[in-house]
Amino acid sequence: MIVKGASGWDADFWLDRTAGIRKRKKGFRTKAEAERWVSELKRDYSMRGRDPGERLSDLVKVWHELHGCTLKDPYRLPRTMAVVQGLGDPIASELTALDFSRYRAERLKTCTASTVNHEHRYLKSVFNELIRLGVWHQGNPVGSLRQLKVDEVELTYLSLEECRLVLDECAASMNSHTLPVAKLCLATGARWDEAESITRANLSNGQVRFVRTKNGKSRSVPIPPELERLILERGYPGAGRLFSSCRGAFRKAYERTELNTPGQLTHILRHTFASHYMMRGGSLIALQRILGHGDIKMTMRYSHLAPDHFATALMLSPLALLESAGSLRQDWDAAGTVPETKKG
Repeated sequence: MIVKGASGWDADFWLDRTAGIRKRKKGFRTKAEAERWVSELKRDYSMRGRDPGERLSDLVKVWHELHGCTLKDPYRLPRTMAVVQGLGDPIASELTALDFSRYRAERLKTCTASTVNHEHRYLKSVFNELIRLGVWHQGNPVGSLRQLKVDEVELTYLSLEECRLVLDECAASMNSHTLPVAKLCLATGARWDEAESITRANLSNGQVRFVRTKNGKSRSVPIPPELERLILERGYPGAGRLFSSCRGAFRKAYERTELNTPGQLTHILRHTFASHYMMRGGSLIALQRILGHGDIKMTMRYSHLAPDHFATALMLSPLALLESAGSLRQDWDAAGTVPETKKG
């Protein structure tokens, strides 16, 4: 707190309340001078025990050692380091929101706003986590920066005929695991990695249990007996994983179909399951549980495909009422009758 005292401006503030460190000084000639003193003390204290010339890349390495290595995304570190290099690997304490804003403006010339928002979240989470761990004692330089607005992308899905085409190409693949994994994704809406990593222990009573999922929550989804038999026949024997990695084989099989679904190859079967499920009258809440979405907002992307979605608009719009009134008038004219009107 900075207040006007009898002999000038006085500063009195907690440098670190948890450690019981409080600083006081009186007699500053101006308020700006008192504010500079407070600011310098805070900056020096925040950098205690750290190299004042520490680069952003060094800070990211510390984050990865303490937290990033526990994340399931194996590409998080290289992607974050790519952002650091794009920023010129500045001294961490000198990075500002303006620096990232300029970097973002340049990136938008070559990539989408969605990609830039991801990069913003990567860097923001680094500082947030290090602050929580007590490693970084300054503020988050990109914490107050707002994300760019992104138009909602329409999710592409396959028709039944296109599904048959994709499965036929998977059946022709040299990798015998491609077909059962693709069918499992199409039958349950599972992510490719989830379906690819199941074990025999995950199959029981006509259900497949997906574990080690994206949000860490396990879920069980029923499958048809024919698919269960195919999975057990094609899968490896033993208690380990049933399938080897076949994402590349699926990519080649999909390319042979010459179907055009830009940017959605790894999730196309998941989107197809969810879309057809809703079009056939499935429950949005049930779909959330089947897909394993932690937030219903993710599942809401498929709500417009439901048969009754906004169906009342057909009956309750002004145009519908006008046309209904016109139809009644034609019926009255044809019958030679005139409806009675109220007087008063």
